[in-house]
Amino acid sequence: MKKLIINNQDFAQKQLKEMGEFPLLQCERLLEFLQVSNEQADQSTVYFVLTGSEARFSYPSLQLSIKAEVPAICQRCLDVTNITMDLQFNYLINPELLNPNATVTEDENDETDWLEPDVEFDVLALIEDELLMAAPIAPVHEAECGQLNMQSGEKVNPFAVLKGKIK
Repeated sequence: MKKLIINNQDFAQKQLKEMGEFPLLQCERLLEFLQVSNEQADQSTVYFVLTGSEARFSYPSLQLSIKAEVPAICQRCLDVTNITMDLQFNYLINPELLNPNATVTEDENDETDWLEPDVEFDVLALIEDELLMAAPIAPVHEAECGQLNMQSGEKVNPFAVLKGKIK
């Protein structure tokens, strides 16, 4: 995978902004999880915006926005379906996380995650991690699957054929 390396604390404190895109083919772990081939993912692109803030909640912070159309195998019909991902994340950079003796009280707010300061922070690896965590375990088409029309409970009784009720 190609890398985009930043010093996350400096990036946040200087209030920098990085926008970009990269082919989904670079997300090898995600493609393996979704069980799609390179040909199926060839036309997909991941778009992202990373913005730094100097002092949000008294800590330097990063805001990450990710947009992508990700192919996946539908678990109903086993055909390819596209999953639209429009994700937003907030991260607080806390230098106290580097101190093993420090007691950091974690916020129970699910809207913000903690990061350690890192002079070689890989943004694209973070994006792939977030896409992996947001990917559905059992993807399905949003509308009805084209090849599958049978509803649960509509199975043909195999003994009905023996009675001559079904030809």
